[in-house]
Amino acid sequence: MAKNTRKKTTSRKTPARASSKSAPRRWWSWAFVFKLALVLGVIALVATIWLDALVRDRFDTHQWQLPARVYSRPVELYAGRELDRAHLLRMLDLMRYRRDPAARAPGSFSVNGDQVLLHTRGFNDSDGGEKARLLRLTLSAQGVRRLTDGAGAKVSIARLEPIQIGSIHPGHKQDRVLVKGADIPPLLEGMLLAVEDRSFYEHHGISLRGLSRAMLANFRAGQMTQGGSTLTQQLVKNFWLSRERTLSRKLVEIPMAMLLELHYSKEQILEAYLNEVYLGQDGARAIHGMGLGAQYYFGRPLDELRPHQYALLVGLLKGPSYYDPRRHPERSKQRRDTVLLAAYDQQLISVDELKQFQQKSLDVVPPGSAALYAFPAFIDLVKRQLSRDYPEKILSSEGLRIHSTLDVPAQLAAEAALARFLKNKEEVNGAVVITSPNQGDVLAVVGDKVARSAGFNRALDAIRPIGSLAKPAVVLAALQQARKHTLASMVEDGPVEVVMEGGQHWAPQNYDGKSLGAMSIQDALSASRNQAIARLGLDVGVGPVIKTFHALGVRSEIPPYPSIFLGALSLSPFETAVMYQTIATGGYRTPLRAITDVLDKDGLPLARYPVSPKAVVDEDLMYLLQWALRRVVVEGTAQYAYNMLPKDLVVAGKTGTSDGYRDAWFAGFSGSHLAVVWMGRDDNGNTGLTGSSGPLRVWTDIMSTLPQRPLNLTPPETVKMVWMDEDGRRSSGSGCAGARQYPLLNVSLPDSASPCGKVQGAPKGVMKWLKGWFD
Repeated sequence: MAKNTRKKTTSRKTPARASSKSAPRRWWSWAFVFKLALVLGVIALVATIWLDALVRDRFDTHQWQLPARVYSRPVELYAGRELDRAHLLRMLDLMRYRRDPAARAPGSFSVNGDQVLLHTRGFNDSDGGEKARLLRLTLSAQGVRRLTDGAGAKVSIARLEPIQIGSIHPGHKQDRVLVKGADIPPLLEGMLLAVEDRSFYEHHGISLRGLSRAMLANFRAGQMTQGGSTLTQQLVKNFWLSRERTLSRKLVEIPMAMLLELHYSKEQILEAYLNEVYLGQDGARAIHGMGLGAQYYFGRPLDELRPHQYALLVGLLKGPSYYDPRRHPERSKQRRDTVLLAAYDQQLISVDELKQFQQKSLDVVPPGSAALYAFPAFIDLVKRQLSRDYPEKILSSEGLRIHSTLDVPAQLAAEAALARFLKNKEEVNGAVVITSPNQGDVLAVVGDKVARSAGFNRALDAIRPIGSLAKPAVVLAALQQARKHTLASMVEDGPVEVVMEGGQHWAPQNYDGKSLGAMSIQDALSASRNQAIARLGLDVGVGPVIKTFHALGVRSEIPPYPSIFLGALSLSPFETAVMYQTIATGGYRTPLRAITDVLDKDGLPLARYPVSPKAVVDEDLMYLLQWALRRVVVEGTAQYAYNMLPKDLVVAGKTGTSDGYRDAWFAGFSGSHLAVVWMGRDDNGNTGLTGSSGPLRVWTDIMSTLPQRPLNLTPPETVKMVWMDEDGRRSSGSGCAGARQYPLLNVSLPDSASPCGKVQGAPKGVMKWLKGWFD
């Protein structure tokens, strides 16, 4: 029985095995599919929520990294302004004004003989700004003879908009000029959509037709060659993703574009796109946005561009480097014309306009020709002054608007004068600093005879011996000893020798190798006699002279040696201007400023840089020095300026030449301008120039170009004009032999008079009685 049982059991298992082979068990089930779908759905939901938060956070809190922008001071126009035609046209070219016979739009002008019709651009600034308007200027050889509006009514004064002369870029070197949605030119928008996304206002972030077309092209090519992206997708790519064409990036880009469209309007998306797009490279600076693209390629604001210029900017989106109009003009023109044709197809322009604009040249300005690159030496000064008050991160990201003191006509005049003089002097270079004495404003800075050179800034960094420019400080220190020294006091122009520490001998010589004997302090200064000034300095003392240098504004360390009397003191042209600024203001030390105010990106004031003069030298003492420096121009080493400038233009100044003719200087001023000119070689070699033969010529050229106010030399109440005897100690009279008139402080008036002076100073009755003896 047991045996039979086992056999039955065996026979029952055999069919089961056969059944298993005929119907294999599935590895999946509908329950598994449901669970997997649920997990993937949760992951997709979480990913969508994360992408949604990412999109909204970036778009809601996004702040463009905007560089600080530096602007010149507005250019003032008025009847009587000295501004010749050449400088006016050069200035309008820098400002990218367009020639138009009728000057119909802001930013245009026409010239007809001595008439200039000018349609100004409006602008806002801390003084209230100006509205755009039509002006008519009548020019003469001297400058602006008449100024009226478009209707012929007299205009007392008008201002041209400040020019952007520089910017301070973010660390990532992106630059842009923001354009608000309301300011987007309709034609630019139409051209953009005609080429990049014709269904922009119909789709919800993606275009199924575009994606299908791109998928077919990619399938045929066997790789990712097209993206089929809408503007929204392109913005997502630029804002959040990389530029590489991969399937994974596209799978992330699509939902982000749809989320972006879900939360934001088409106008917001379009505005962000036009401010984000990359349009080219300017050295290390990346050009982003249509606003900056207009300035970079055409030198004008976006709203002043013409249709063919809009088309070029839109065409660049396909490949800024490949279609670069400066490097590949033919390729760029072909792409531009394609955009114009697309605009015609969309009925944005007529067939006549299509033909007209396709025949236009590219109109691209030369690289580096905009005012943004024109004044690197001045921008260098602005950056240095800003760095004292603002951290670099703020300057390079917050879009600050910095109003500078740069005066475009003064800057152009300085550049032109220096370049003209040094044109044929290959190894000699130079620098110019121009200021406004009463305001403390730096009006112009030239650091190289090639004005746009952004290399070594000689105006700020060339630390060179100032030569005879030091002599006024010695004279001023002597005049402060009022009971001992006056301008009439005699000093010996003869050999002098000083034994220095270490046994060295200091024995200065005059430039002509001669000694002229006794002469007045005034004559010693006018003729720049080294031995006479050296003796005067030794009499006054090294300490008082150093103290005077510091009072005038010199911050550099001054060596306590008598050689400083003759300029063995090295200063930059800028620090020399600081020193002479105090002289030009009549004893008020005013820190020179290159900035007037700083505004935020919305135009609200953040900081002002007011003038804060400090009285450091008595007014009457400084009057004496100004009078003495005037005599240097009238009868001394700077007489060239007196001969060339109008006789009613009272100016004063001092020439300077260092040993071996290595440095040549002139520092001088009128009532409205102070200018310091330096010339030298970078290898410290012989220039072959003196202060009179070089810098004085450039200074005179500059001053003759700018509108000037004469220096006021009306003596204060504590100063009297006195006829002095040739001995420099006794008073005299106008008709006496050797008598000369000098300004003297009341405390310095002589106690005695020469015999002739006594006669002339006698009462009228006595004079009549004496005269009777000889009748």
